[in-house]
Formats: sequence, C-alpha cells, structure tokens
Amino acid sequence: MTVMTLTIEPDELLGLTALAELDKAGGSGADAETEARTLMRQALADRLDETGLPWAPTAEAVRQRTAEPVSGIVRLTGSRQARKSAAAALAIAAVVVLWGGYARGWQWTGLPANNQLWNWLQILLLPVVLGTIPLWMQDRKYISHGRRVSYAVAIAAWAGFVIAGYLVPQMHWTGFTDQKLGDWLQLLLIPSAVAITTVLVSRRGRLPRGRWLRPGEICITAALTAGWIATLIGGYALKWTWTGYTDAAGQGHPPLGTLWDWLVLILPMVLPLCLLPPLLKWVTGDADGRAMKAREAEVAEPAASAS
Repeated sequence: MTVMTLTIEPDELLGLTALAELDKAGGSGADAETEARTLMRQALADRLDETGLPWAPTAEAVRQRTAEPVSGIVRLTGSRQARKSAAAALAIAAVVVLWGGYARGWQWTGLPANNQLWNWLQILLLPVVLGTIPLWMQDRKYISHGRRVSYAVAIAAWAGFVIAGYLVPQMHWTGFTDQKLGDWLQLLLIPSAVAITTVLVSRRGRLPRGRWLRPGEICITAALTAGWIATLIGGYALKWTWTGYTDAAGQGHPPLGTLWDWLVLILPMVLPLCLLPPLLKWVTGDADGRAMKAREAEVAEPAASAS
C-alpha cells in the first residue's frame, strides 16, 4: 500500500475539527482524521464519476480511458481561439439583428413588436438565474468580500431602477407600469425553481442526512413565504390592486385569478423543495444513505486495523 502524506493549513484543520464535532454530536463518533478521509474519498469518487471512471479505477481502465479518440467537436470546443472567434461572430450577429430590428424595422426579427425591457427579461432571466442561484447556494464561501459588496450594490441599483420604471413616466419603455406582482411572480418563480432543483439534486449526500437546505436558506425561504402570505391576504381580502391577484379594476383576467393559475406557478417550486428529497429516497431505495454508510465503513475498517 502506497503511503501519501498531505499537509493541511490551520484553517482547514479547524474546518475538519468542526465537522468532526458535529458528527460526534450526531452520534457517529468520527474524529478529524476520519472526517478528512471521508471527504477525500467522496471528492475522489465524484471527480472520477465526472471523468467516466469507476471507483477505484484499475490501471487498465485508465489506459482505455486515455486512449479513447477525441472527436472534432471536443477539439473545437476545447480551443480557446475557436471559442473567442465564435463569441465574436455571435456578438456581431446580435448587433446586426438589434440594429435591423429596432432601427430599420425588420419585421421578421419580431423586435419591433417586443420593444420593452420587460420582453427581454422574459427571455434573459432564465440563464441569469441559472448562473447565479447555484453559485450563491453552493460556492458563496469562495466569493470575495469585494465581489459580495459589488453584487449587493448591483441588486440595490436594479431595485431602484424597477421602482423608477413605475414612478417615472418617461421610462415607459421598461414596460413595468403594466405589470402587477402576479406578473413578476410568473417571471421569477419558474427560473428560480429550475435553478434550486439543480442545486438540490447536485448536493445530495453533502449535507447532514435528512437536510437539504442550510440554516440561512431556511430563514430566507421562511421570510419569502411569510411575505407571500401577506400579499395573499392583501390581494384577496383587502383588494390590493397592485398584486394582480383579483380583477378589482375590471381590466380582464388577472395573471393569478384562478386556482389553476396558482397551481401552474407554485407546483414547480413546491415539488423540488418539499417532495424531491423523499421522492428520490423512495425511487433509489435510499441509495444515498446506504452509500454513505458504506463509505463510513470503508474508512473505519483501515483505522480499526491500524489500531
């Protein structure tokens, strides 16, 4: 057996000690060394899985994997120059289409009929949310303080811009004045549900057993739920027209005027948050739990033999 000695930094040792203490509180009795081995094995297994290799890979499996031919598409996408050229071509095409649609009135682009910022939010919000929510939920500890401050300033500036879109008549090009709270919910919740579902599935087994949200995320979810309940009371009982829940102004069917409208909006959010954990556990036969126990047993067996 090959022996490898690794040096860890003081902050890493503190993190391992903290995890070991949490495990002891949960009744597992693991020490910092056992915790380090478990984390290393889990990280190695995940990385090998990404490369298509089993745990633990034999020398023959590695040779076969490295001998696999690389397709032309892989070579093309892996080339930095090719990516830069493609990005430049797409940027030029986008500028031409925007100029032709808005300045020259090219009807085939569909841009003259969708000339408000709200229309662009409907197509751009999904990729933005998919790129930001998983980042903040999984890797926020690696985001520097300066970037956090800049992001907070950007969010505050965006909130001020939205408020100005409602209050300043000259900003009618935003399209915000025609949108109620129900329209914003329809715009935001579906992309958020997709992003959160992606995070929940990817973090299986990385949080304590039976927990899918961190304490801070639970607090945010509770606060948002309380705020939503307050708008329900105001929208239906107090007739707050800005919610768009009812047709108090007699302007036609509101965006969230029926139970079906709410089901279409809420179910994609409720399913991943509430039903996904027990559903995955039932479908897989608690594969995560059994895999975790097997990894703990594999780590504990060499330690017991050494002692």
